[in-house]
Amino acid sequence: MSSNPVVVVTELPFHLNSKKLALSSLLASALLLPVYSQGQAAEPEIEEIIITSVRDTSVLMTDETLVAPPDTAQMLRMMPGANLNKNGELTGIAQYRGMYGDRINISINGSSISSAGPNAMDAPLHYAPVAILKSLTVQRGIAPVSSGQETIGGSIEAKTHSGNFTNISDFSFAGRVYTGLQSINSGNVASAALAIANDTHLFSTSLMTESADDAEFAGGNITPSEYERERIDLRYGYRDNRQDFNVSVAVNQTGDAGTPALPMDIRSIDSKHLDFDYRQEGGAFNIVSSFSINSIEHWMTNFHLRRPPQDNMMTSGAMRYRQTFAASDNASFSLQLEQPLENGLRRFGLDGHWSGHDADISNPNAMMFGITNFSDVERDIGGVFLEQEMSIGSRVGLEAGIRLNQVSMDAGKVGANLNPMGMTMGMPVMMNNMAAMLATGFNSQSLAQDDTNVDWFARLSVETSVATTWYLGAARKMRAPSYQERYLWLPLEASGGLADGITYIGNIELDSETSHELEAGFDYNRPGFAFYPRVFYKSVDDYIQGTASSNMTANQFAMMMVNMGMGSANPLQFNNVDARLYGLDLESRYQINERLSLQANLSMVRGERRDIDDNLYRIAPDNFLLALNWNAGNWEASLENITYASQDRISVTNRELPTGAYSLLNLNTRFYPQENLEIGLGINNMLDREYRDHLAGYNRAFNPDIALRDRLPGLGRNLYGRLIWQF
Repeated sequence: MSSNPVVVVTELPFHLNSKKLALSSLLASALLLPVYSQGQAAEPEIEEIIITSVRDTSVLMTDETLVAPPDTAQMLRMMPGANLNKNGELTGIAQYRGMYGDRINISINGSSISSAGPNAMDAPLHYAPVAILKSLTVQRGIAPVSSGQETIGGSIEAKTHSGNFTNISDFSFAGRVYTGLQSINSGNVASAALAIANDTHLFSTSLMTESADDAEFAGGNITPSEYERERIDLRYGYRDNRQDFNVSVAVNQTGDAGTPALPMDIRSIDSKHLDFDYRQEGGAFNIVSSFSINSIEHWMTNFHLRRPPQDNMMTSGAMRYRQTFAASDNASFSLQLEQPLENGLRRFGLDGHWSGHDADISNPNAMMFGITNFSDVERDIGGVFLEQEMSIGSRVGLEAGIRLNQVSMDAGKVGANLNPMGMTMGMPVMMNNMAAMLATGFNSQSLAQDDTNVDWFARLSVETSVATTWYLGAARKMRAPSYQERYLWLPLEASGGLADGITYIGNIELDSETSHELEAGFDYNRPGFAFYPRVFYKSVDDYIQGTASSNMTANQFAMMMVNMGMGSANPLQFNNVDARLYGLDLESRYQINERLSLQANLSMVRGERRDIDDNLYRIAPDNFLLALNWNAGNWEASLENITYASQDRISVTNRELPTGAYSLLNLNTRFYPQENLEIGLGINNMLDREYRDHLAGYNRAFNPDIALRDRLPGLGRNLYGRLIWQF
C-alpha cells in the first residue's frame, strides 16, 4: 500500500529531474505512511488550556465578500496593511507593509508554488482564482516560523473550495455553482463543483472558466488587458476519528492575457499541481504533513496581443519581435509534530522546497536568434524549526520560535545569438559581441551559492481587562536572493515584476536580507465595538535593491537596445543596501444598531533607504477604507469609501513618478431568496473617477489612450453581479 503514492507521482506529466523526483517520492511515502499504519500509543488526558492571545490574522471568506475582480490578489486591498502591485488583471503581486514579491510567503491549500514567469506574470495567487476561492488569510504582523520558510515580508494563505465530509455513513451529493458578470471588460466567470461524500470518504471535482475583453477607464481603454483562464480540480479525501488524508490534482490553464505593465503579454500558462496532506490527532503528538509537486510551462510575446514592434510608421519591426518560453518545476513538503503541553502547545517541524527555472527568448522571424535568459536554475530550501505557545498565569500568553533554513542555488551556462543573419559589421555584430562578453563573465564565475539563514520570533500578549489585550512582538527574519536577483546576466526587464521599465542585471555574490522587527499594539473588543491597532518598525540589512550599474559592457549594451527602440538606458544591478520600513495599520468595527454597522481599516507605511537619502520603490500610499453595512436577514448591503493619499515619497533610484490622492465610492448588495442561493450586485467607482493607482506599473504597450511609460490608470465605473447556489 505504501507504494501507491509513488505510482501516482510518477505517472503524472511533471518534469522534475530524476534525483529530485526520487527524493520527493521517498518523502511523500514517509509522510503518508501513517495513513496505513495506526499508532498504538494511548491518548493522554490533556486538560484544555486557553492561551491568552491577540487577533493575529485577517480573514476574508469569498462567499461572505462580494468582489468583482478575478485576481485573488486584489482582495488584499480590503485587509489592513495589505495591498497588491498590479501588472495585469491576472497578474497581482501581493504586498504587505511595504514588502512584496518573494519576500512574502504564500501558500495555496498548504503548498508553495514558484512562478514560471521571470516577471511573475503567474504570481502564486494566480493559482487560486476568486471563483473557486474559499478563504484568504493574511498573518497579521510578525509571522510565526511555522507559517513558512521565508516570511520576512509576512505570510498569506489561500484555500480553495474542495467539498465537505458529512456526519453520516450514507453517501450524499452536494455542489456549488458560481457565476459572475462585470461591465468594465464584458467579463464573465462560471464554476461548478460537485462532491460525493459520507463521514469517511469524499470525492469531489470542480470546473472553472472565465474570460474578458480589454478593461475601460474614465479616459479610454487599457490595452491589452483581456484575459482567459480555465481550471479543473479532482480530489479524494479520507478521514476517521483520528486522522484525515487528502490528495488532489489541479490543472490550471491561462490563455491570452494582457500585462501592459510588462514588456510581454501572456500567450499561455499551462500548469499541473499535485497535493497530498495528512493530519493525525491523538497520541503523544499530533501530525500535520503535506507534500506537493507543481509543473508550469509559460509562453509570452511582445506581438500577439499588443501592437507588434515597428521600425517606423510604415514598416514592421520584424527583427524586434520577441517570444519567451519559461518553465518552472517545483516540489515541497512539510512535516509538523504538535505536542500538547499542560500550559500550551509545542511544534517541531521540517520542510523543504525545490524549484527549477528555465527561460529562453527567441524571435519567430529569425530562427537563429536566441537568448538563454535562465538556464537550469535551481533554488532549493531545507528548513527545520521549533515553536511553542504557552500561557503564563491566567492573563499572559507567549509565543516564540526559531527556524534554520539552508538555501542552495545554482545555474547552468548561458549565451546568446543576437546576429542571426551572420552579418560582419553593424549594430547586431556589436551587440552580439557584448552579449558574448557578458555571458563569458557570467559563466566563468562560481554559480553555486549557499546561504544559511536563521529566523526567530517572540510575541507576548497581556490581558489587562476583559476587553483589552496588549501585544508586543519582536523578530529576526531572513531571505536569500531570488533567482532573478542572482542570475540575470543580460540587461533585461526580467525583474520579478518590478514593472518600472528599467533593465536589470543580477549579482551572484548577493547576501541574504536580514530584518529585525518590532511590533506593538492592542486589541479592544467589547459587544458592539472592536479596535485592533498595530505599529511596527523593520530595520533591514542587505536589502536587495537595484542600484546604478558599474558594468560598462552592460551599460553599453543597454544603450544599444535603446537605439533599437527596446529597453532603457542606465541599467540597474541588484545589490545589497540598507533599508527601514515602519508604519501603522488598524482595523475596527462598530455596531450602530441591530442592522447597521461601520467597518474601518487604515494602512500607513514608510519605506526608506538607510544608506542614502531615498525611498524604497512601489510603497503603498496611506489608505483608508470606511464601510457602512446593512444586514436585514436575507438582505445585506454595503456602501464603501476607499481613500488613497497622494504619494510623493518616491524612489529616485527606480525613476518612480508621484501620484495624486483619490477617493472611490462603491456600493454592493446581496440577496438570499433561499437559504442556499445568493444573488449579488455591485458597482465599483460609482462616480467613474479617473485616477492613478500608485502600485500599478508603467505602460509598456502602444495605446492611443495611455502614453508609453505613463503609469497605468485605475479601472472606471464597473457594474457587476454574481450568483452562488449551493446544494
